[in-house]
Amino acid sequence: MSMKLLILGLLMECNRHPYEIRQTIKARNWHHTFKLRDGSLYYAIDQMRQDSLIEAMEVIPATGTNRPDKTVYGITDKGKSVFLELLYDQMQLDYYPQHPMFMALPFARHADSLRLEEIIAEQLVACRTRIARIEGVLDLKSDWLPRGAVRMIQGILRLSVAERDWLIELLEDAKSGELIDPGRVPKPQ
Repeated sequence: MSMKLLILGLLMECNRHPYEIRQTIKARNWHHTFKLRDGSLYYAIDQMRQDSLIEAMEVIPATGTNRPDKTVYGITDKGKSVFLELLYDQMQLDYYPQHPMFMALPFARHADSLRLEEIIAEQLVACRTRIARIEGVLDLKSDWLPRGAVRMIQGILRLSVAERDWLIELLEDAKSGELIDPGRVPKPQ
């Protein structure tokens, strides 16, 4: 997801300062879903301000500290137009799942089988943890979240369940030796 789209979307809801944007992202668990870094958030805000997509609506003075003042930003009319373009463009992108293990799997035959089992088992634990967290979010928030947000979470959950099932099969292949033995070809499921 584009950092610009995320920030503009949040500013479509209400005016916010950058720290509040960051906290909203975390409160909605989006930092687990989208690859986002704080540095890119602040950089994107600076760029969007320079491009007149957002503007300072209020400066809240920091009292009694060495902290800088908080600038609350709002979206401009130009920003609203760019937001809609980004929204539609994002929804039209082709999707190709890119699991981090995909790049390594063709070369698994060169690896130590016990180390592969360990790594795959760790990935499986992480995936199961993510599934439990996503299910918890749905249980707690699905009644009051916007429908689009619920559908996003449901999509992430379904992809995670498919990943879990794939990792289980991959772990079985690693344990049986099929993953590293070039003479053994797994049968299609």
